[in-house]
Amino acid sequence: MHVLIIGAGPGGLTVAQCLRKQGISFEIFDRDESENARFQGWAIGLHTIIDDIVSSFPNDMPDLKRSTNHLAPLTLPAQVAVHFAGTNGRIGFEDCPEKPFIRTERYRLRQWLSTNVQIQWGKRARRFEDDHEGVTVHFEDGTTAKGDILVGADGTNSHVREYLLQQPNSDLLKIVPTAAIVGQVRLSGEIFRRHLALGHSGWNIMNPKRNFVSFNGLHHVLPDGHSGHFFWIFMQPDPEVGQSDHWLRTATQEEKLRHVLKTTDSLSPRLREIFELTSSTDVKEDLHYFRDLELDSLPSGRVVLVGDAAHAMSPFRGEGGYQTFIDGLKLSRHLIRLDKEGNASDIEAVQAAVTEYNREMLQRGGEAVRASRGTHKELMGKAKVVSLLLAWVPFLLSLLLRFAIKGPLKLEPLPEERIMLPGEEQMEEKQKVEMGFWKRYVSAILLFLGLGGIISEKYKQI
Repeated sequence: MHVLIIGAGPGGLTVAQCLRKQGISFEIFDRDESENARFQGWAIGLHTIIDDIVSSFPNDMPDLKRSTNHLAPLTLPAQVAVHFAGTNGRIGFEDCPEKPFIRTERYRLRQWLSTNVQIQWGKRARRFEDDHEGVTVHFEDGTTAKGDILVGADGTNSHVREYLLQQPNSDLLKIVPTAAIVGQVRLSGEIFRRHLALGHSGWNIMNPKRNFVSFNGLHHVLPDGHSGHFFWIFMQPDPEVGQSDHWLRTATQEEKLRHVLKTTDSLSPRLREIFELTSSTDVKEDLHYFRDLELDSLPSGRVVLVGDAAHAMSPFRGEGGYQTFIDGLKLSRHLIRLDKEGNASDIEAVQAAVTEYNREMLQRGGEAVRASRGTHKELMGKAKVVSLLLAWVPFLLSLLLRFAIKGPLKLEPLPEERIMLPGEEQMEEKQKVEMGFWKRYVSAILLFLGLGGIISEKYKQI
């Protein structure tokens, strides 16, 4: 069997690595001219599927966490927190041995996924053909590629999906009614420490009164361990965001930043600081909005979709990348079974395998799309209750989070903490040793003086 993969993102490369482990022939193509051609995004959280990824990939892969951890060189555990306007406490989750959680930096993740995989860069697919015998991809550079299966892992604006469904993406993708303003900022020193304390990997700010949510995240720590790049996505529900005359389409960077600062002016100084420190030149110029895709069915044949090509979703729940990995792992198992049974040329066997994959993937992906689409309203409703419990009855909140809220990662109250940066632990230990020495020295002096006074009194009595 020979598999053609369009798109060298997380989905396509997951399929490639699973096939590589089994010695199955494949080619993977990407439209980018090189791995550095464009910004890959900030970070992806991996949790319940970590062991599945590692066991499904070849044994020559570097360690996943060491290779991709966006907190390196810091030793802090990955942690995402939620803060509520008007409340000092926070809830969230963090990496621990019982429930591993890795926040992977996107560029590092792509490098890790590309281990010993030859990606053919600069290959823009122009046309596709498939029949009972196989598939053919025609590229803009005049070359072609032939295979038994074509995997469309080419993202939200998938050309493979347009071919498979014979519909333009503009008819399939729906705009999520949420307006977003995006900024980024580099923080150093004490300011860097303060923001890590809000949530090592990132933190949500929820304000039901002003009806906004902001996700503020660490992109990655710089090599010095005392500074890092951060980003924020400020979001408000807005059913008119897709209109051609929406104010964000013509707003300047300064106007966008002023809107964020005005809307967040009631936040505590520590939560508002990241917006105040952002320069208007670091606010995204283009209109930033989200589109999602929920499909009821897909044709079953030699062309199959994974990731955003199959179920694009808004980022509110952080499930897009997670679902993409699951797609890649599950599809690979079907392809591996086809190869082992020698059925790659049997169109009925191929159709049966793809039908089974599509059924599970569309149901799972559709649930994630719907949940992500309705998250803002759901969050605002829960935020009022959770913030009150966090302020007045934290023990009851712990029970609520543990038993009433479903999900692979359980939220719990997070204590305030002091962040130690590289070199500070040794310095603190040195200070403790020095303080201990001086305490012992002073104690010895006091003891000597005390004994001297007692002896002097004794002599006087004699």
